[in-house]
Amino acid sequence: MKRAIYIMLIILIFGAPPLLGAEIKIVKSIINTNKEKIYLKDIAQLRGCSSKWKHILLAHISSPGSSIQLPEGYIKARLKLKGVPIEKIKLVIPKIVKIKREATRITERDLMAIAKHCVEENNPWGKRLKIITIKAKNEILLPKGRLSYSCQLFTSPIGDFSIPIIFKVNGEIVSRTWVMVKTKLIAPIIVSAYPIRRGELITKDKIKVVKKDITRLPAGVFTNKSEVVGKRAKINIGINRVIYKNMVEIPPIIRRGQRVVIVAESDNLKVTAPGKAKENGRLGDIIKVENILSKKIITGKVVDSQTVKVKF
Repeated sequence: MKRAIYIMLIILIFGAPPLLGAEIKIVKSIINTNKEKIYLKDIAQLRGCSSKWKHILLAHISSPGSSIQLPEGYIKARLKLKGVPIEKIKLVIPKIVKIKREATRITERDLMAIAKHCVEENNPWGKRLKIITIKAKNEILLPKGRLSYSCQLFTSPIGDFSIPIIFKVNGEIVSRTWVMVKTKLIAPIIVSAYPIRRGELITKDKIKVVKKDITRLPAGVFTNKSEVVGKRAKINIGINRVIYKNMVEIPPIIRRGQRVVIVAESDNLKVTAPGKAKENGRLGDIIKVENILSKKIITGKVVDSQTVKVKF
């Protein structure tokens, strides 16, 4: 009794020995975590220990979905290396501690769905654009956390192209991948119904509308008859030929040598004079005209089939 009282007095006066009752206890032999760096505090219960010991680094698990096994001997050696007097404290450690880093699994089907959604969001043609194939790489394992993704098309979604997909967890980029997509565009385009000679005016009966896969066609096709009717052919166009914009031109409404009216006007005054066109001109073109009265060559804007407007 006296001895117990004596020990209590010593503790009250000098304080308890620092390691009295200290314990490091690892309860589970299998541990799941979402962390890359594994510290002692993540897998063990510490009682009566220095707060510094909590932050002893035990292992790295760099890849989500992977695992690591820590033998009892390794853990003890790691603690001792960091200054833990393992001989003076109580240790409860399983023979093997298996730690697995949890992961969010993004399957090939998930990647294909994201790519399809991206194409649909950037599709101005509606049902005319057909997705032929979508090819994704193997599944992706991402860290656990608040997941978000973004994708951006750098080209028109026609033909063969790739879509970059960026994944973020908790606002930080953790993965980039590409998904290959192949599409085709079926659209109504204008073709020649009959052979059209160079310089010939294109009328409504000389063209027709057909639905065609235009994925591989060069740019510059016409999709509406009104865009072509009234123009003239710059080259000979065979039957059933796709008509491109560089194959036709707007015919001049004023021809070289034609008599025209030269108009000059301001807010309060309008002056006209007879003239002669020195070159062909389409609506809105700037052409040279000769003032028949003064014999001077001036330039003006074609405003209709008989009038050229000049600056006052």
